[in-house]
This record gives sequence, structure tokens and C-alpha cells, in this order.
Amino acid sequence: MDSTLNNKVAIFDLGNVVLDWNVSQILKSLNLEPEEENLLREELFSHQVWLDLDHGRETEASAVIKVCERSVLERSAVEKAIFAAKDSLSPISETISLMQDLSNNSIEMYCLSNMPRETYDHIKNFELFKLFNGIIISGIEGCSKPNDDIFHLIIRRFELEPRNTLFIDDSLPNINAAERLGINGFHFKRSDSCYANIRKLLL
Repeated sequence: MDSTLNNKVAIFDLGNVVLDWNVSQILKSLNLEPEEENLLREELFSHQVWLDLDHGRETEASAVIKVCERSVLERSAVEKAIFAAKDSLSPISETISLMQDLSNNSIEMYCLSNMPRETYDHIKNFELFKLFNGIIISGIEGCSKPNDDIFHLIIRRFELEPRNTLFIDDSLPNINAAERLGINGFHFKRSDSCYANIRKLLL
């Protein structure tokens, strides 16, 4: 992003950018046998069903049924894993500090996240969401990153100018998709230099 441009805007992803997201830690918190932990990783978190949850094609209830139908996992184990995933989402203090700095300097901020509707319902009362000027959640909208539709949606709904907008995400495919549409991308890696570079671009 050209630092001379006016009306700068930031779009933040949530998982691994604003909120902690670590599948390995989620699974360890459940104190499972290694076989069951691996099954949950493969049949839930690394499976198409998780992407369908993000996209809004599945609900938690329907996802649990599908996982149990194709695996030996018990319903209670899948439900506990889904709840643990939601409950693990906690704010990353360095990002919140960055967002507060941006807010104090009148930089508009928006949220664009791949997330199931039920997960967003679980966390939507976090204070950090008050810092956003607008929020797009894939599970509510029925479209998800890196598809073009969700980027067109946020630009159109909030009347953003792509060339003045910095999209911050930890997924390189998502960054590449945004950049193809003329949005400035920033590949987030959660380091001191990362935060310094974002501040340099926006402040």
C-alpha cells in the first residue's frame, strides 16, 4: 500500500491474526488417546466438512452426524471437539494493541473471516468486535475465502476502495485472491516485524 494514499482501510482475518487458532492445542486440551486425537484431526478439522461449516453449507449438528457416519468417533467426542475449538478462540494481545492504535488514528477496520455461524455466535460479544466498522463472516454469508465472491461482497457492502485497502491474513491463497482483485495484501506471520510493517503501512 502506498503510504501517501488517503482514506486507508484495514481488513483483518480472525483466526491466527486477531484470535488464537491452534488445532493441535485444541486436541491436546481434550486429553484423548492418540488414535482418537488423530481421527478428530483427519475426520473433522482436516476434512471437507470443516470447510463446509466455514462456508455455511453445514451446521454443527449436521457436521457431527456426517463425521460419526463415516468414522468410529462417538458423537460426544465430536461435539466436545467442536466446542473446544470455539472456546479456544482468545484475543492475541499484540493484534488488539495494533487495532487500538489504528482506531485511535481513525483508521477504518473491517473483519473478513472464514468461520461457522455458530462459532461467531460463541465469540461475537468480545470487546474487540467493537473496533470493527463492519464484519463479514463466511458461515453467515454463504461464501468463503479465497473465492472472489466474498471479497466482492466486503468491497461492495462497505463501499471500500480496493487500492486504499490493506487485507491482513495468515493464508497466502487468500492474500493472492485479494491481490488479483486489486486489494493490497499483507501475509500475516505474527512477529514483531510483522506488526511494525503494518503500522508503517497504515499509520
